[in-house]
Amino acid sequence: MKILVCCTNSEENKRALAVAVKHAKAFKASVDLVFCISERSDTPMGTQESAEKRLKEHIELFFTPEGIECSSQVIITTMTAGEALIQYAEKHEIDEIILGIKHRSKLGKLFFGSTAQFVILEAPCTVVTVR
Repeated sequence: MKILVCCTNSEENKRALAVAVKHAKAFKASVDLVFCISERSDTPMGTQESAEKRLKEHIELFFTPEGIECSSQVIITTMTAGEALIQYAEKHEIDEIILGIKHRSKLGKLFFGSTAQFVILEAPCTVVTVR
């Protein structure tokens, strides 16, 4: 089994990582940590090095002590983050996606979009959201 965790710079992300550890241990799964940098998002394009460093820190803090196989990937794309995550999940035959989410109103989603909403609707596998 393979689990994909979409990493962000948020508190919800830490809770998503904790859920990923529990699921990986329970299902004897490997974990892929992915950080998306998209031209269509407000994430600065110059954050690749800091994203790679943060992903390595997450691996050392959450997964290595538990003996869980984990890899990381920074995706730089012209697609939206949601589209890039779906493409990654299909290409790497991911069985479960775990996302940390923030609560937004329907109006907020309408104007700002929602990566989580897109992934939930389009994912080729199970999606677990963590608040």
